[in-house]
Amino acid sequence: QMRLWRRSAAAVRWLSTESPPTLASQSTLQGGMSNDLLISLSMNHNNDGDTQAELVDNLVKNSLLATPSVIKAMRGADRKDFVSTSEGPIYHDKPRNIGCQATITSPHMHAVALEALFAESSGNPGILDTKSPDILRALDIGCGSGYVAVCMARVLGERGRVIGIDHAKDLVRLSRENAFKSHKDLLESGALAFYEGDGFLGMEEEGPFHFIHVGAAVPEIPGDLVEQLAPGGRLIIPVGEPGTEQQLTRVTKTPDNEVISEQMMTVVFSLMEKEPPVSAEEDVLQRVADVQALYAEIQGISEDIKAWQEAFKATQGRKPSAADMAKDDAAGKLLSRFKDLQLELRKAKAGAARAKRAEEQRT
Repeated sequence: QMRLWRRSAAAVRWLSTESPPTLASQSTLQGGMSNDLLISLSMNHNNDGDTQAELVDNLVKNSLLATPSVIKAMRGADRKDFVSTSEGPIYHDKPRNIGCQATITSPHMHAVALEALFAESSGNPGILDTKSPDILRALDIGCGSGYVAVCMARVLGERGRVIGIDHAKDLVRLSRENAFKSHKDLLESGALAFYEGDGFLGMEEEGPFHFIHVGAAVPEIPGDLVEQLAPGGRLIIPVGEPGTEQQLTRVTKTPDNEVISEQMMTVVFSLMEKEPPVSAEEDVLQRVADVQALYAEIQGISEDIKAWQEAFKATQGRKPSAADMAKDDAAGKLLSRFKDLQLELRKAKAGAARAKRAEEQRT
């Protein structure tokens, strides 16, 4: 059911309507399709391709893409610029890891989100068709690889200004680097920019926004994002608790500032985080510190074992054997801890080496 909020200084009044506006391809989209980090479905269709063109053609054929400007944008934003070849076939309809415990979303979910933002619906011809010379502003929250932000910028064209934000500075850097490969004109013209920021707060200084895309789930829609919607604007956001069915929700603010909320389909997204993850550089430094701390503890245990052996020799007149140490409760605990620390050290050193290599590859 669609809900309307009518805001006033005195109160918030709830209104209800029986039938929400029809989304392009809505009959296809409402099939319980799910997103990336946890599951990825293709709605019983094979959207995979060997090229970006084939991938987009399959999304069109399977009724996941219909809006010409969105189709053109996704054709022009080649997935190879945003996905590592080491993560598997680039043009398969699956999410791919991009680091920082994040993924680039499956292509079908990119299509769904962009269609929901930019498709015309009954009774709403769309902001893109207006003749106003004003800049059309868009916000991509959880920009990740930068893919959706680039597509949004291509859809909006010369009238557009798209801001991508992420709480992970490594992903902000990744977005810029990916966009620069084939879309540096957008960055150089100011049509596209990426910043580190809190997705729950949006970016008020760049608003109001005509289009807001959120790539992670929230328990409830942040009020700041609704406030930052321009009249006629749209917000696409997954709503629900982690580990449960969530609803991909489209929020539309009408020209007279009524707010319409539509539940479009069931999805499963990772939860939007408030605290930024540890950066690659910080991760390497922390892992090195962990290794150093283990070395120090092992050294301390070694000295304790040596002191026990010297005490045994002083009282027994001989060096202790392994059996002697095993029989002694204190010595046994020291040896057990020494073996555990050696295992931890090997794992820590391997983890630090992997993190170092990953950080070097990024830089």
